[in-house]
Amino acid sequence: MGHTADVVIIGGGIIGASIAYHLRQDGLAGRVLVIERDTTYTRASTALSLGGIRQQFGVPCNIEMARYSLGFYEHFDAHMAGTWGQPQAHFHQRGYLFLLNEQNRDHFLQKYAVQRRMGLEVELLTRQDVRDLIPHLWVEDITDAVYGRRDGYLNPRGALQGFIERSRELGCTWLQDEVLGFSAVSGPSYVIQTRFTGEVTTPALVLATGPWTPHLAALTSLTLPVYPVRRQACYVTLPDSLGYKLPMIIDANHIHYRHDTESDDHLLITHVIRDEPAGLHFEWDATQFSAHILPHLRRRLPACGEVQLQRGWAGHYAMTPDENPILGMHPDYPGLYMAVGFSGHGVMLAPAVGKALSELIRLGHYQTLDARPYRLERFRTGELIADAQI
Repeated sequence: MGHTADVVIIGGGIIGASIAYHLRQDGLAGRVLVIERDTTYTRASTALSLGGIRQQFGVPCNIEMARYSLGFYEHFDAHMAGTWGQPQAHFHQRGYLFLLNEQNRDHFLQKYAVQRRMGLEVELLTRQDVRDLIPHLWVEDITDAVYGRRDGYLNPRGALQGFIERSRELGCTWLQDEVLGFSAVSGPSYVIQTRFTGEVTTPALVLATGPWTPHLAALTSLTLPVYPVRRQACYVTLPDSLGYKLPMIIDANHIHYRHDTESDDHLLITHVIRDEPAGLHFEWDATQFSAHILPHLRRRLPACGEVQLQRGWAGHYAMTPDENPILGMHPDYPGLYMAVGFSGHGVMLAPAVGKALSELIRLGHYQTLDARPYRLERFRTGELIADAQI
């Protein structure tokens, strides 16, 4: 016997969960079905991320999406609570600090000028300002820094749980199953083939498939310019507490770090290897810690002593050619919606994406946010978004 739904979302990470939540919260009365193959989220990008939340982008469309999302996260735990309980996203607004040097300064100052024109709470700090803000940080090699006080970081699993449980409470259905493919039929509508449930038919199909987008696209002969790039991360213990919490610190060598949301003596650190071939690689490379991360921490936090590695893991950025997401309906397939290719910003932008896709699916157009710059067609027309991921 076949199954039907008014909207089917493939992918139950934070993007798919946010879309499901917003569809119901915004008034869609029909059945919303989310298909997720691994509800433990062991290899999901959401659960493996550092959970950074910032407004500091370089183009208006990204800034507007990020500003909406940050405002949503400021009240997330209370707003998403229900009879199911309350999420533990724990959004800590400890700031985002971009360290500038002679090589990257002009690039970031251009972004800073756009941010100021749009009214963001950002500041240009001198080297001494940075010393005053973070006394333990060695800053002799920087020129200055850009700081967003309202930005910060959260527990990504807690945020994911909030979207999932609240969407369920609003009536969304979650199905643990593997999608084997999908095809368009008359109507227009789509038939999704699953491994255990059989066929599911829907007039509105949403792809929120993260780094697995190329795999799913290959099953359906669909071409989408999304490819996974490994991002390695680790969790370390400081010998002594600093006495304060670090902001999210973005360094010039693709190493980013912040305090843990739940403790005072642990740091989370990520290292992006930009020239690594694309593909799904979940193996954590311990040599990267000893060769790049540990020497950098010794230099940046010299008074903190030798950090102790607790564990390491690898997740993925789902990249696009201009390193910005693909949102909206596919130009050749009516009723097929895309929310993919977030290039490391999925958790950061999830509330805005959920709101935008909810409006597009329910109303046929955007109202709250204009997501048209993220349309797939930009890669054909050359209207790329000039704001590469960090």
